[in-house]
Amino acid sequence: MNRPALLLLLLLTVSFLCACTRTDGTWQATQDVQVFKAADEADEMVFIARQGERCALGREQVVKAFMYREIACQQGQGWIPYQSGYPFVRERQPSPERK
Repeated sequence: MNRPALLLLLLLTVSFLCACTRTDGTWQATQDVQVFKAADEADEMVFIARQGERCALGREQVVKAFMYREIACQQGQGWIPYQSGYPFVRERQPSPERK
């Protein structure tokens, strides 16, 4: 892959990961996860976050007694339902350097 294309891919990935308001770091999916258009259990699925995909998780919202969490991945953004936890593990964050 040439350098300009790689740079463009990196910028697009960062912009998708920044799409959530108040993200809680970068997370990796531990299984395929259905992502919905809105925080409503009857709404349509917009994409599937694939196992191993890196995403940003944002705020939580309760709708009709169900909890959802905002998610932004390279494929897009949407909402995932809470089902005894979220099928993601936190990416290791670099420790701040001491001066």
